[in-house]
Amino acid sequence: MRFLFALLLAGTVYGQNLVPGRFLVELTGAPAMKAQDMGARRTAIESEQAAVENTLRARRALVVGRVHTVANVLVVQAASAQQLAGLPGVRRVEPVEQFDLFLMNALPIHKVPEAWAATGGMANAGKGIKIAILDTGIDMSHPGFAAGDMTPPDGFPQASSSENLALTNGKVIVARSFDAAPVTDFEGHGTGVAMTAAGVQHESPKGMISGVAPAAWIGAYRVADWYDGGIRSDTVLQALDWVVQDGMDVVNMSFGSVGRYGSSHTIYGDAVRGLADRGIIVVRAAGNTSGPMTVDDTASIDRVIAVGANSATVSTATQVVPSAGPAMDGVASSNIGETEHAPVSGPLVDVAVYDPTGWACDASLFPAESMTGMIALLERGECDFETKLANVAAAGALGAVVFNTADPSYDRSGEDVVTMIVDNPDQIPGIFIPRSKGLELKDLAATVEDLQVQLRFPFGKGAPRSLASFTSRGPSVELLIKPDLVATGAPIYTAALKEDFDPDYCPVCDPSGYISTQGTSFSAPLVAGAAAVLKSARPGLSMDEYRSLLIDSATPFVFLDGTTAPVNSAGAGYLNLESAVSSTIAAAPVSLSFGSGGGTVDLTKDITVKNVGAAATTYGLSLESADPVQPLLSASEVTLEPGSTATFQVSLAGGGAEAGTYQGFIRVADTQSGAVARVPYWYAVEGGPASSMTILDFTPATPRVNGALWIYLRVHEQSGIAMGKNQPIVVPVSGGVTVVGVESATNLFPNAWLIQLRMGPIPGVNAFRVEVGDLKRTYSITTP
Repeated sequence: MRFLFALLLAGTVYGQNLVPGRFLVELTGAPAMKAQDMGARRTAIESEQAAVENTLRARRALVVGRVHTVANVLVVQAASAQQLAGLPGVRRVEPVEQFDLFLMNALPIHKVPEAWAATGGMANAGKGIKIAILDTGIDMSHPGFAAGDMTPPDGFPQASSSENLALTNGKVIVARSFDAAPVTDFEGHGTGVAMTAAGVQHESPKGMISGVAPAAWIGAYRVADWYDGGIRSDTVLQALDWVVQDGMDVVNMSFGSVGRYGSSHTIYGDAVRGLADRGIIVVRAAGNTSGPMTVDDTASIDRVIAVGANSATVSTATQVVPSAGPAMDGVASSNIGETEHAPVSGPLVDVAVYDPTGWACDASLFPAESMTGMIALLERGECDFETKLANVAAAGALGAVVFNTADPSYDRSGEDVVTMIVDNPDQIPGIFIPRSKGLELKDLAATVEDLQVQLRFPFGKGAPRSLASFTSRGPSVELLIKPDLVATGAPIYTAALKEDFDPDYCPVCDPSGYISTQGTSFSAPLVAGAAAVLKSARPGLSMDEYRSLLIDSATPFVFLDGTTAPVNSAGAGYLNLESAVSSTIAAAPVSLSFGSGGGTVDLTKDITVKNVGAAATTYGLSLESADPVQPLLSASEVTLEPGSTATFQVSLAGGGAEAGTYQGFIRVADTQSGAVARVPYWYAVEGGPASSMTILDFTPATPRVNGALWIYLRVHEQSGIAMGKNQPIVVPVSGGVTVVGVESATNLFPNAWLIQLRMGPIPGVNAFRVEVGDLKRTYSITTP
């Protein structure tokens, strides 16, 4: 398989960059948010930091920022980390990271209008809830942020400067930036994200548009640097400090990186985890690096909601797809209509084998079960379509293809297509095609042995059937199930800056003020807005209960072929806000990872179910999985009063399991209301062959003739487990590229490899092949 490296540079790889000479110095004292009296603790921290600052000054290091609430941290400029080593009162020193942005209407897909109707209408959607948007700023002139009759709550608006205060209104109640420039957006990304989460309803070039939570307040925190657009961990920490102090309820972060160590070992990760501990709902874009184990950085934290992206594109094509020859467009029978219908596949049988007319109007001509499991091919004529389909169905056919007649009394041309009227909604599906295509199928049926066909129908109500090609996948480096769920991210129609589109200067810009764009950047704020609607509609629940309601009530993600998406691709499924606001079930944990190991396993984990409804009910407990190895549940049902909980065990035990993934869902069903929660579970048996390679980072972005290129690459089994012991073989292919070396890069990226190359002596394509066992991938890059 060959990849154009320039496309990787442009779209599918996001790298982790360290900011030279800039460090996070964490002090030993606890941050203010961990104290009962935050104000008193913040005052004490100021004294602690002043003492350390004196020592830093003596070492010629400069303090350029302070964080008190989410972390006890000084942001320091220094020549090197060694200059800061051994400081008294310091717990750890880490380099500042630079993050990348994860570059409508999706609302019906996620049952947002239905959720509005169930919670008092759009005017109440997110009412009283404050959503923090940490991003590139906001364009306050956009009609998506008009205040209308909204007014700020007591103590607001808040701003970091008088200039920013002038940019607030009754809708956008916080405006903070962390440099000398205003909060005004300059890339469009933050404007599009904020619109998706909570923009107010207004007219766009494509009709009425709204965010998920139009009644929620927005806090705009510009964390992108005004001069270079970079988003750095020190700036984000300072923003999170204010998020807590401003009392925000939900935080959206549509940026990140492939973390070097995962989130459990960093100052920044601990601060984000602390927000969840304080009850703030944290939503993070899962990332735009396709491949296993690419949901990293803070998205991999267990209590952060990591959101992947599904495609919003729904098929409008009705087709007959033979196993030989091209697909043929047609029209579905009326009993299919606008409803969902999975593809129907089977061997093609020409009814002329039994009925010389080919019309299928005489049921007596077809022996019993003569068409069992098959797709019938028949011609228009003599009798009505409902009779034709009923006759072949009685012989066992799964579906029918009907082609037009040459009789001019029916149509001007045999190439015309019509909708076949079939009143019985339970009748088999049929597709009507032009005469020429039907005759082609007759020829194929006569000449191709075991000709198979598939009948494909429109997706109907718009249920997503494919994941976005770019969306990051799990497991996390700690082997947790990630992402937690998916939402629409390709494409999504949202607000943009009113400027000419230039992806190098302004990635979310359009002269109209609106744009169709894509990325987990925009699937995440759909969930952040949903969190605001949920919390407003159901006050008083815990953060973890809101998180479970959003995740475990998701609609199962089923591909077009009828298979369910792996849990480390789509999590629990795709966002269903209507289910979240009505569900009675909160589960802890929201997903269950048994990790990885050998084919003999004996593991048990607990799940606690809470009745968050208003009435006592009985919950049925069962499994959804097609795998040969499945866990056992310690109970088949539990009865709970409102507010009460029950804990049961999930045991995975057995031997001889082959290498691969064993996964599914623990289904909790409310027998009274019909609410269902599906808790994903996952276990990987190690030892399978290499299945995929993922480029995690590379430098420089544009290598030169005879220049060096460093590539960080990870190899995975099919289960997603990294193969850290299988060193890749790198072979030059063309362009004069040479291999300098291959070595372990685990100190930077878990279980990864560093491939060092030198580009060829002349401008042009440099190709090289990476091999691990039978897995081979060829990459190419063009030097200018």
